[in-house]
Amino acid sequence: MMSETKSTILPVAKDINRVIYEHYESAEAPCVVVFCGVHGNEQAGLKAVARMKDALRAANFKGSLYILSGNIPAIRRGQRFIDKDLNRVWSRNLFSGPVLGGTKVSEHKDRRELLGIISDISNHVKGPLYFIDIHTTSAASIPFITIDDALINRRFTSVFPVPVVLGIEEYLRGALLSFINQLGFVSLGFEAGSHDAEQSVLNAESFLWLVLDVAGVLELPEGVGVAHRKRLADITRGYQNFYEVTFRYALKPDEGFKMFPGFQNFQSIEEGALLAESKGQTLVAPESTIIFMPLYQQQGEDGYFFVRKVPYPMLKLSALFRLMKLDSLLAALPGVEWIDSTKNGLRVDLKVARFMAKSVFHLLGYREVQEDKDHLLVYNRERESKKDRYPFRYSKH
Repeated sequence: MMSETKSTILPVAKDINRVIYEHYESAEAPCVVVFCGVHGNEQAGLKAVARMKDALRAANFKGSLYILSGNIPAIRRGQRFIDKDLNRVWSRNLFSGPVLGGTKVSEHKDRRELLGIISDISNHVKGPLYFIDIHTTSAASIPFITIDDALINRRFTSVFPVPVVLGIEEYLRGALLSFINQLGFVSLGFEAGSHDAEQSVLNAESFLWLVLDVAGVLELPEGVGVAHRKRLADITRGYQNFYEVTFRYALKPDEGFKMFPGFQNFQSIEEGALLAESKGQTLVAPESTIIFMPLYQQQGEDGYFFVRKVPYPMLKLSALFRLMKLDSLLAALPGVEWIDSTKNGLRVDLKVARFMAKSVFHLLGYREVQEDKDHLLVYNRERESKKDRYPFRYSKH
């Protein structure tokens, strides 16, 4: 895959290739890696790339670009997944663990092939490396970005005119972008809109062009970047904030969940609002909040989320505390210790944790929380981030 400068456009049709497009510039140049169709029924990214192919052939590249298809069997069937959600099968120890899975789960093959490509690229590229995962939602939605809460992610995403949602990694286990962020690289998800809307394809196209421009992979012609930015800004006007996930309604097997119609992403709801039906019971909003990612499809494990706006001063304060590495003070508290010598995570005794506000961990960069019987295991993205690889050395957010 890594060789002398070249560009290749591969067909996006029934015969879907793992590598849809590749252009390699040099090991030191910036590189963008795009995933399309990690959920097979979310094909706006694939369609956007098809629209972009002629312009990509004529582009003046300064960096490298790889566009990859995700769950190929599910893409062919137009469904979210075959046996297991491909965006829930990534874990911290994949590179160091045993050979990945058997053949009984269809998604193991996709994961194994994607992991090989990610490994190849991340081992070879020495410049800035950006991973972008294009998705759509089952509900009506404006476009938005989701990120694991690391400063390198905040800094990169802050320049795009769309809402940015932090902290979803606390509620979703095994997400592809969380795995990549644990490797220290910038990674983000772009939700282009609803599944079947033509506008979602346009949004994905605009966002990808802007990513390539901001990352320094290519320079857009005069006026083109302005037009793409305006497309996204016009749709998201009034919502261009940072948000934080505060709650997830997780579905149980055979729950019979049904979301009531009419809810949209980032819609404000009042306390007592009727949200969904489950096992004959009506689910209501416990407080006035903002609903996020309501489920309007058969496959999926997440009924809905709640989010809230993150005040700008809080973003500034958390960035300052992380740059000062104040989280080291936590390890001096009774019942708190480093998990290992890498100091990328803390083990917190549950008897102590109940007296520590979750917001304190968030402020200092600890977002991923895993519970066992007696402890919380919390990990810090900042200590894993490859900050020196990127043109920004600090974050204003």
